[in-house]
Amino acid sequence: MIRTKVNNTFKELNIINYKPSNEYTNFLICADINNYKKGLRTALKLYNSFNFDTLIFKVEFPFSEENLFNNLENTLNKLNRFMDICKLKKPLNMKKTLYKDNNNLKELITFYWDLSTENIKVKTLFKEMLFLKNDGFSALFSSVFFLDTKNHILFNFYDDKIIKILANDNACFNKMCKKYKKLIII
Repeated sequence: MIRTKVNNTFKELNIINYKPSNEYTNFLICADINNYKKGLRTALKLYNSFNFDTLIFKVEFPFSEENLFNNLENTLNKLNRFMDICKLKKPLNMKKTLYKDNNNLKELITFYWDLSTENIKVKTLFKEMLFLKNDGFSALFSSVFFLDTKNHILFNFYDDKIIKILANDNACFNKMCKKYKKLIII
């Protein structure tokens, strides 16, 4: 059920393989790590403007038969650290995908949580994301997606300074752009 809602949301947003398009508005969060507190407040304010019902965490790595065990162990370590940071229970669903990127075989493992049944520690997660360059958890870089599957909205940290918000409802998107116009970079 959750993957169907996610797939429908990505289809509505015209996204393939969970990689947001550059066609959508970016919101600037903080200019540098010294301004991290303001960035954290802004990120939380943006996040709380929506009603996200799904959380996605993806782990991507080069696929190699001889390193399969190491890749699996590494994936489990990243997943456990992510779950510990967010205080999450085990994922509701998981999907493995093999694909080619520049003639290199890669594997993508995607984990899903239903936020209506989870009490996630968003502030702790955002702190880790904003500290990517200062000993933060680097596996979070562009790997965490929040979705509002009812209104087809995606919220994703592009890096430690930028949040991407994608929406296909122009009224909702225009209202959001007016409210946060000082943060928009295009």
